[in-house]
Amino acid sequence: MNQTKFEWTPAFWQGWRESNNPYRRYKSDRDRRLVLELLDLHDGERVLEVGCGYGWISQVLWDAAKINWFGVDQSPEMIRHLRRIPLHDDAPASMADAIRLPFQDGVFDKVLCTGVLMHIAESEQAARELVRVLRPGGRLVCSINNALSPYALPVQVWNRRKQGFVQEFRFPGSFRKLLIGTGMKLDDLRGDGIAATVPLKIGKFQFPPASVFLLVQKLDEWAANRWPWLAYEVWFSGVKIVRPCAS
Repeated sequence: MNQTKFEWTPAFWQGWRESNNPYRRYKSDRDRRLVLELLDLHDGERVLEVGCGYGWISQVLWDAAKINWFGVDQSPEMIRHLRRIPLHDDAPASMADAIRLPFQDGVFDKVLCTGVLMHIAESEQAARELVRVLRPGGRLVCSINNALSPYALPVQVWNRRKQGFVQEFRFPGSFRKLLIGTGMKLDDLRGDGIAATVPLKIGKFQFPPASVFLLVQKLDEWAANRWPWLAYEVWFSGVKIVRPCAS
């Protein structure tokens, strides 16, 4: 099997997130809605976005409330691209590794990390870092690719052709247990979609086909809202609790 070297670039993610494909547009729009619903932003809050990329989520955060936003990404090209967004050329975004965040403990009111953990080999260490920098009572919103999704196996097979590409699929129950073990009290779980989020393409063939998108979208939102454990990407939201000191 021929392998192609994968590189993280703004062009790649813009091509994916801003695609003309209705299923990809649907996933991007639903992801933005989920972010705002789960984070529940308020003016003055200190918000950290881990894996901010070129700013496709950052912009909806800036528009939602007058927050003190901070962003980190491992790619310098992503950071440069984000800083070219009008009115946000001075956005406090910097290069950083999610497994070693350059912040003190408990300094943020809200922490967001979506579409990122599945692409980090040390995802458990990264999850602990997200909780570490969150203040007690602060809210974490993060997501994983779901090993229970019907797309998990075909996507993993497809990814074998991409040299250097990391995409982990985890069981929601095990990740939930990990977050609880770090001191989180989880109060919400959502799914981005079950069948309408990742169209599979082989040559000119696509499943599901674009011609049935509107029907699939309606059925998919109905199903994902009832069975988020089957979604392609599962979102967790909760607050950091204060552990009682041992006497």
